[in-house]
Amino acid sequence: MVKFRFQDLEIWQLAIEVADKLFNIADMLEKRRLYRFAEQLRSAGMSTPNNTCPVK
Repeated sequence: MVKFRFQDLEIWQLAIEVADKLFNIADMLEKRRLYRFAEQLRSAGMSTPNNTCPVK
């Protein structure tokens, strides 16, 4: 499997951990039928790691 350079960045790894926690919360919200809020949390959770890039 190919490993990208940004995967070594601590900030990216932390963003993935936060995203994982947000996904878990979103799963709990869906059980309470709060679908739109769950969708927004998942979107926010993926936004951070997807937009993390190294600065030169």
